Amino acid sequence: MSINVPVLVVGNSGSGKSSTFRNLPADKTVIVNCERKPMPFKGFSKFKNVNIRKHKDYATLIKELTGEKGNQYDYIVIDSLTSLLEISNKYCNTVYSGYNIWSEYNDIVYDLLQSVKDLKQQVFVTGIPEYLEIAPGEYKAFVKTKGKEYKYAIEKEFAIVVHTDLVDDEEGNITEYRLDTKPSKHTSAKSPAGMFDDRFIPNDAMLISDAIQAYYNDDE
Repeated sequence: MSINVPVLVVGNSGSGKSSTFRNLPADKTVIVNCERKPMPFKGFSKFKNVNIRKHKDYATLIKELTGEKGNQYDYIVIDSLTSLLEISNKYCNTVYSGYNIWSEYNDIVYDLLQSVKDLKQQVFVTGIPEYLEIAPGEYKAFVKTKGKEYKYAIEKEFAIVVHTDLVDDEEGNITEYRLDTKPSKHTSAKSPAGMFDDRFIPNDAMLISDAIQAYYNDDE
């Protein structure tokens, strides 16, 4: 029995966040492209790519993916949640006024997060970080959001949160792109106890998907 657990992938531009999905099967994966730009890996053109321009575009697509049309896909990548929330915020600023802007925006954010959980496919959601100063000169990374209600709180909606991490050599050249799976004072990363043997893993969504299946189907 397959179990799907949404995964949040947090990282700055160029840190290997989007390339995490390069090994997903192209014919079984939908890219919900809120940033409307090619993914940074070869073979991207073989994936089903849906550009999201307006708030209603996302709602329409999710309705299709939760229906029969979604049965042909096993993986969904939402890239990125940060851009999707910006699209939603623009919609609210256009349609509503005053206090209603943030009230409606918060409702939309709630619905967006619930829609991720309602999808039957394995879902990966990317996000750009913003930093909270937790002590003088010390900062912790969370997914960037607009408004106050969900600020530094998006991570609580996900059981698995990974942060990109770069390894470089003495000359400053990047030698490895990897993902941090464990919590620390600097990131909001987390994963179920014992799911990953090592703190750092390759930036590979298939590895994460396989780990989810092995972890939750261990008793079968």
